[in-house]
Amino acid sequence: MFSPPDASAATRRAVPLGRWSVAGLGVGLLAVAVSYVAVDGRLTAAEFLRFGVPMGLALVVVALGLWLRTAGIPADLVGVVCCWSLAGAAAMGLLSGWTSLLLSVEGRRMLQPASVVLTKVAIGALGGGLLGVYYTRLQQRTDQLAEQRNRLDEFASIVSHDLRNPINVAQGHLELARESGADRHFEAVADAHDRMERLVDEVLALSRRGDTVDDPTAVDLPVVAEEAWATVETSGMDLRVETDRRVVSDDRRLRALFENLFRNAAEHGSTGSDSEADDAADTDGGTVVVGETEDGFFVADDGPGIPPEDRERIFEGGYSTSPDGTGFGLPIVRRIAEAHDWRIRVTDSAEGGARFEFAGVDGE
Repeated sequence: MFSPPDASAATRRAVPLGRWSVAGLGVGLLAVAVSYVAVDGRLTAAEFLRFGVPMGLALVVVALGLWLRTAGIPADLVGVVCCWSLAGAAAMGLLSGWTSLLLSVEGRRMLQPASVVLTKVAIGALGGGLLGVYYTRLQQRTDQLAEQRNRLDEFASIVSHDLRNPINVAQGHLELARESGADRHFEAVADAHDRMERLVDEVLALSRRGDTVDDPTAVDLPVVAEEAWATVETSGMDLRVETDRRVVSDDRRLRALFENLFRNAAEHGSTGSDSEADDAADTDGGTVVVGETEDGFFVADDGPGIPPEDRERIFEGGYSTSPDGTGFGLPIVRRIAEAHDWRIRVTDSAEGGARFEFAGVDGE
């Protein structure tokens, strides 16, 4: 999930290369086949017949690579398909060598025609690539099932624990209210119901934010941030937007990302793990900054910050350092970022608070 800043440029260069790897393999096979015809200098019917088959197979491998490039398959899985293609080509090449060796033992001509070897290698590359596509599809399905299972585990935890606590609180204060009639007990019941309502809303949001973004559009980052700020109770804090960047995203989900980060800064003092966080939640003031990075944007505050040992735990469902927190705001942020294929990095802000950086963001 977390990537060092100095690795972002190398990552951006590696991703396009990975997506074009299978097509590049097909182009290489095609170039080798064409080179044999060009060296001979005669495009006879026999030459075309001998090398037409490996050329056609190479073009099919190129088409497979182009399809992988446009099918939305992650670059790392495209690289896996390329490895399968290379393995298939190598296996068929070794098979050709073994066949030649057997022929030599029998006293026949040892070397096979180049067109035959190229045909076998191209068949191996194409067959390996198709097996790789099947493997990647199976891997994606396995990952989806594992993600669904993890969500079910989270929901079971919420039902069995997180929702049970406010229900018990409400029942206890309801009994005391019937006996004493004190207003504070009714207020406690109302607070418990508010907490349950918020838990239900955030669980629904968590279940819906993990899907991929199918139709992103260019949106103004400052506009979305200010719209999100207007919908969150920020306890007298100020928002400072230091960018006019346009990013390609789902504006509705991007607004939900900002809302949860702003709410996190206001309620927990940026999820600080000590008593200062609770004090920060009860006091007014403070500033949240939205700015841009080389390949994305960040949201930073001037609260107590997040200790390094907690910077991965904060994205776990149900984890919160505040007794009033649900622990699902930052997991929602993580899900939204993953849906956009963004990378999250948590570090310290210039004021010593928390800074959430989002890398790999497409912009205009």
